[in-house]
Amino acid sequence: MDSYLINKVPKETLVQLEEFSAYLKDHRKSKTSYESVIKTINILKELICASDWVTAGELIKIIKTYSKYLPLILSNETVVSNVIRRVLKIIREENEGPDATSFSEGLAIFFRSDSKSSTIGRKDLQDNILNSIVELLAEQENSKSNIITMALEHIHANELILTYGHSNTVREFLLHGRKKRNFRVVVCESGPSLIGHKMAKELSDGGIETTLIADSAAFAIIHAVNKVIIGTHTIMADGALRAPNGAHQLTLAAQHFSVPVIVCAALYKLSPTHLCSYDQDAFNKIIGPENMLNFSNTKLHSKVLASNPEFDYVPSELIELFITNTGGHAPSYLYRIVSELYHPHDNDLDNMCVEESDEETDKT
Repeated sequence: MDSYLINKVPKETLVQLEEFSAYLKDHRKSKTSYESVIKTINILKELICASDWVTAGELIKIIKTYSKYLPLILSNETVVSNVIRRVLKIIREENEGPDATSFSEGLAIFFRSDSKSSTIGRKDLQDNILNSIVELLAEQENSKSNIITMALEHIHANELILTYGHSNTVREFLLHGRKKRNFRVVVCESGPSLIGHKMAKELSDGGIETTLIADSAAFAIIHAVNKVIIGTHTIMADGALRAPNGAHQLTLAAQHFSVPVIVCAALYKLSPTHLCSYDQDAFNKIIGPENMLNFSNTKLHSKVLASNPEFDYVPSELIELFITNTGGHAPSYLYRIVSELYHPHDNDLDNMCVEESDEETDKT
């Protein structure tokens, strides 16, 4: 740990930070994005309460210093970095207070990181921050229920819906629609993990007529499909997706036959970053090939270099609609949501430069 963090954070809290980092690094444990979000909010609450800070600038520096030790983790667990950005935005807003009401004052606040004239004390500022974090936590807890309640607006009787892989949000969305609509679902098995088998079984157990197909059969059947509904790992700022491997070919097939693609995802998956398919080192995650190759054939392995990417890049033009916990949004509208959720100074968490206004706030 950085000496600055050691001096500012008690040993007990440092241990909790290390345990949280170990939790994120452990890929043997299956964890949902929602679980990572809740754990991130709770560890940030502990960091805010236990660390030694006086001004908002000091608190921001503590949180950013800790995030510096998570670059490889945050590149894969984007929801964690998104939550950190949301909390940093909360700290800035609570430090500024409700005084700026005019348009010019609002612009000034947007382009500076902290209020230079804020005189609020630590106790009052901490209470305000924690109250806002409680609201943030409630927002995340209700995100899935807010999404699935919109199922009846988008699922109609006797439709044929195609989905890919496994998504808890999509599953609950479809099961909620089944309560008042009769429709059929086709599930692509999502090789090589074949996680679509689990999705098909859960939908079938919920009373939905479900058909499981190979990924290669999607193009042959998609002309008869009314809509495609999928989940995603990350939503980029421009509306592109970091989706499970194989989603790109599915959305291309949907575009060919003019079938609308709907993405169900909570806003904690919306990232202010922009990534491209050709930047695979930053964008993708290469996992082991054990689910593709039989390791008993050692002669073959010595001659083969196997790459098993976990994600696909799906351009925003292939997406028709995003269904989030705040409603349905077109990909072009996500820029505005990003500006509402995150402060521009926090888009790059790897940048450890302390803003000028932070330094002036610390000096005061």
